[in-house]
Amino acid sequence: MGNSMCTCKRCCPCCPPKNEEQSLSRKRVFKSIYDYPSRTIWDLNLKKGDILEVTGETEYWLYVRRRTAKANGSKGFVEEKGYVPKDFIKPLDSVESEPFTSSGEVATVLSLPMWNGLHARHYRVKRGENDKQFFLVHHTTFQTLCELIEFYSKNEGGLCAKLHEPCVKLDQPAPLTLSFETKWEVERSSLTKIKKLGSGEFAEVWQGLWNNTTEVAIKEFKDVNYSNIKTEIDIMKELHHEHLLKLYAVCTNSEPMCLVTELMKNGSLKQFLISHKEKQDLEFSIMMDFAVQITEGMIYIENKIVHRDLRADNILLTDMQCCKIADFGLAEINLAGSHRISSDIKVPVKWMAPEIFENEAYTSKSDVWSFGILLTEIVTYGDDPYPGMEKMSCVRSIQRGERMERPAGCPEALYDIMLLCWRSNPEERPTFTELREKLMALIHEPDSELE
Repeated sequence: MGNSMCTCKRCCPCCPPKNEEQSLSRKRVFKSIYDYPSRTIWDLNLKKGDILEVTGETEYWLYVRRRTAKANGSKGFVEEKGYVPKDFIKPLDSVESEPFTSSGEVATVLSLPMWNGLHARHYRVKRGENDKQFFLVHHTTFQTLCELIEFYSKNEGGLCAKLHEPCVKLDQPAPLTLSFETKWEVERSSLTKIKKLGSGEFAEVWQGLWNNTTEVAIKEFKDVNYSNIKTEIDIMKELHHEHLLKLYAVCTNSEPMCLVTELMKNGSLKQFLISHKEKQDLEFSIMMDFAVQITEGMIYIENKIVHRDLRADNILLTDMQCCKIADFGLAEINLAGSHRISSDIKVPVKWMAPEIFENEAYTSKSDVWSFGILLTEIVTYGDDPYPGMEKMSCVRSIQRGERMERPAGCPEALYDIMLLCWRSNPEERPTFTELREKLMALIHEPDSELE
């Protein structure tokens, strides 16, 4: 699908942006690194590997031209034009277009997803300070990405396995909007509910379709007025990170109000861990990779908002087991001293930091405490924290300075990190950046050093 011709005399969706005339004089050749099925009549269907010329752009979308040879041996070319998401194509000669890598959130970071048996690992391909060297888990540097790939094709070198061939299936990035022309508010008629995925006290979550073309999740609220969900909407609008659930649109002009987000078919991290509990077949490095991904999402938000509900139930998984932090219903903008939770709100007591029980302000360091509890969920295959204890018993125990015992099978080195998260003084707890580095170090230590 795509537009090959437009005869209108005014601006319309099939016309490129007004700044395209300037762009046309500078030919920009790009390569598609993902398939993209068109969502509207103004989009262009993409196949991975398509060569495209970018002729214009909006904030999140590119207007492109593709020329393909005519079928049946006919001479000449067929020219198609249309919009595609920016993250789906990369400059033809860039490292991002290499088959082993996918682009990360930051321009200086690439991702190397790897399958190890039934599970995925996500390595960061980092660039040196001069932006001309590359390295992975250790600081063995390479002058080119090709040299890096060649080395790890022959040597594990700290990875979970050697590289063999590019993954057939990679997670596609979530386009930042549903289409180049959609606004935040969408018509209810554009949404179709298909299957209920879950239900809570305040909302139900459905698998659905937007525009009969695009799979989405629909979070439909129960008897909640707009003012009660406005903060959640305002926060999610500003979040753009690979480890945070993406908000696409809202429907607030009629009841029931709903949020439209990217669809995460693999469910929650909690469900995933429990499904592996009987076999206990997750490698420690896989568990720590989940933890590292969560820290990366929290690094992005810790100076912007406080989440206040960080637990395994609220971490969702993509097809490639990439973690996305979700459920911002309790989140607040990060303003010092403004985050006391109302007594009429149901809160996750066993994940809460001790200062909250004293009615002190909730800060990003309170999220760090919750992350320490989340680490126990990961290493115990989804067990609830403080096993056998009632909520109020937990509160009194924490206030006395007692801490959860080391879970069975948890390495001492990981328990030490948990204890850092559970320091009584919030200011003495590590930042998420520090936690990420400590966890990364655990992944690459020999098992004998973790006991």
